[in-house]
Amino acid sequence: MTKFREKFRIESTRLKEWDYSNPWWYYVTINTKDHVEYFGEIDKGVVILNDVGKIVEDEWLKTKEIRTNVDLDYFVVMPNHLHGIVIINGAEVETHRVPNAVRLAVLV
Repeated sequence: MTKFREKFRIESTRLKEWDYSNPWWYYVTINTKDHVEYFGEIDKGVVILNDVGKIVEDEWLKTKEIRTNVDLDYFVVMPNHLHGIVIINGAEVETHRVPNAVRLAVLV
């Protein structure tokens, strides 16, 4: 762990040599700030989503509808976080680092 602005922080688990714009399967975890349980509760081992949790679930599913190069695999909304697998298909991915057209021109 290192310090940033006098607070400890966990180092990134991202691979330095991996280009995350590559089409691939990506495991994603999204946490709420301060791990506040905004999305529901667990009752007898079962997640019971509240209205906010249902919105999170609906928006996750909408990802596939609004992004033609994305498929979704298993996911779960927990009271304070979401786990999911995002599948990026094709070469249509554009990142803030290198526009897709430039990357394709280099490959040709």
